[in-house]
Amino acid sequence: METAVGHEFSRSQLRQSAAVKVKLLSKGVGAIEGCPGSLSFKEENFAYDNGNWGVVPGQAIPSEVELPGGIVAKLHVRPGSPIRLVRNGEEWLVVEHRHELTPCRLLPRPRFWGLRTSRGIPAHRLVQLYGATCLNVNIFSGCEFFNVRRACLFCSVQPTQALYRAAVVRKRPEDVREACALVVRHDRVEWYLQTGGSHVDGDREFAHHVAVLRAVRQVLPWNGRVRGNVSLMPPRDLGRIEELYELGVDHPAFNLEAWPRAAFERFCPGKAAYVGFDHIVRAMDRVVALYGPGWGWCNFVAGLVSLRDMKEGFRFVAERGIVPGANVFHPDVGAAIGTTMRSPSEEYITELYLYAAELYHRHGYRPFFDQRVLRNSLANEAYLGLLG
Repeated sequence: METAVGHEFSRSQLRQSAAVKVKLLSKGVGAIEGCPGSLSFKEENFAYDNGNWGVVPGQAIPSEVELPGGIVAKLHVRPGSPIRLVRNGEEWLVVEHRHELTPCRLLPRPRFWGLRTSRGIPAHRLVQLYGATCLNVNIFSGCEFFNVRRACLFCSVQPTQALYRAAVVRKRPEDVREACALVVRHDRVEWYLQTGGSHVDGDREFAHHVAVLRAVRQVLPWNGRVRGNVSLMPPRDLGRIEELYELGVDHPAFNLEAWPRAAFERFCPGKAAYVGFDHIVRAMDRVVALYGPGWGWCNFVAGLVSLRDMKEGFRFVAERGIVPGANVFHPDVGAAIGTTMRSPSEEYITELYLYAAELYHRHGYRPFFDQRVLRNSLANEAYLGLLG
């Protein structure tokens, strides 16, 4: 769980980058001015969700920016935001109103992007790079909870795929393996993230995760270890979690998304009905019994509930031996609350992650991945003392 920052930057520059990332995640960007015509940058490919308002299919926009010190922030286009990304010659600037906040750079387009598997499938329709260096696999780029009218209220997976058709929705393990091998061969890969959580049958989802892990672990660059997170809903038989341990998964993740139970049931009606709050908590306990404290992960969506409730959720899982984390809520096109809820304020974001860092240091935890990967989170920046 190593964490590093660019040593060539001063502390004040790193703190400024962290502050700008807070602004970007709270307010989004109102405009991206001067995008080059050629796809030399890492563009948003809409392979999962969509937090970009007013962007039409075929329009190329940057997925992330890298701020000084190697801090990566996700870009969400929100017309009306006072923040703009402006091209100035060969340089890019983050501007709020008329004030230049910081220079930045667009992440380069991954080399694997134009490659295909032996069956002719474009690799980027199967896997992505999350942030700068994390190989990301959504084992199912859809959501069965939409089909039973119980999707998470913040989720836009189904509408995004219906509009953009940018990803293979149901992926065969052998196709994922080939795509992962292409990424490892052509690009820098430091982490792995495998995501699910969108099946109504947790056993069927778990079997799919295991099949993909068996297929990809030998082509990953860690000699059979899976260096990163596998995020899923738990199977009925929690004893099966041991299979993740045997497959070399560093950090299983069972995500509650919202706290307390009533908020979980409101925002995640499908997971509440088909999995259950208590079953997810028991799965966390099983991870701690198997791995020890500080190896399991529980993610939340920061901004769905009050700051007080969010802190209580962090405290609850941390005291059970699970590392709490959160992605900042961004209103998504097509999500049930996409037009009725805004991202949290800069103050909310800063205070929440400062509390997360306090818990990490108290319990001897480290945030997973690093600040070049966790593009929607400030966990690493807070841990390193760059906030506040």
